[in-house]
Amino acid sequence: MALTSKKVFNQEVKRLTILQAAKELFLEKKYSAITMDMIAHRAEITKKTLYSYFPSKLALFIHVFDEYLQQLHKQLAKGAKKKLPSDELILSLVDILYKFTKENERFMRLYWTLDSDEFDGLIPEELMNRIKVWTKAIHEEMIRIMDRAHKEGLLHDEYDTMLIIHLFSAMNKGIFVHTNKENKFNIANVDTDRLYMIVTRMLGSVLFKRPVKSLEGIRKQA
Repeated sequence: MALTSKKVFNQEVKRLTILQAAKELFLEKKYSAITMDMIAHRAEITKKTLYSYFPSKLALFIHVFDEYLQQLHKQLAKGAKKKLPSDELILSLVDILYKFTKENERFMRLYWTLDSDEFDGLIPEELMNRIKVWTKAIHEEMIRIMDRAHKEGLLHDEYDTMLIIHLFSAMNKGIFVHTNKENKFNIANVDTDRLYMIVTRMLGSVLFKRPVKSLEGIRKQA
């Protein structure tokens, strides 16, 4: 029994080692440039051993997306349970998305390339289907809180729920893409957090029917 448990443990350690190696490569290089040989070399195992755990590069790529998007959904689902007024809760969820993006920027940049010309090659249908599943789950957390805010009369009626979700998503992406460009080309030294605070405050004043606490205040309360 003890030997079986040790074997299972060792297999799990090796599986996690493979996933870590694949994750590092996917976040460093373009998908088409990565091979199973490279992943096996990074994980310090043989290609035969690698195939005994994962059937293809695509399977590993999908697993990486599953891991990150599941983590984001878990954080949003937990955040949606906070005891806050619905308008403050909306900003709190946006804050979770921003912090997740900042902590996992390389993955988010990979995620953003999927709908642009930067992704070289065809996007596998299996991957797109998995992303759709997680995107739907993530949106449902936001939709539930926004619908509540609409019912409570805290959101302006002319703004559709999905429109607001896409607005916050575009805002989040734009902040990181823009500040990276400005800093990279030495156009300006733009602080990501400051830009985020300003944009969020401006959007909050437009979307909500009453003054809402600053993000600093919401963070302290949450």
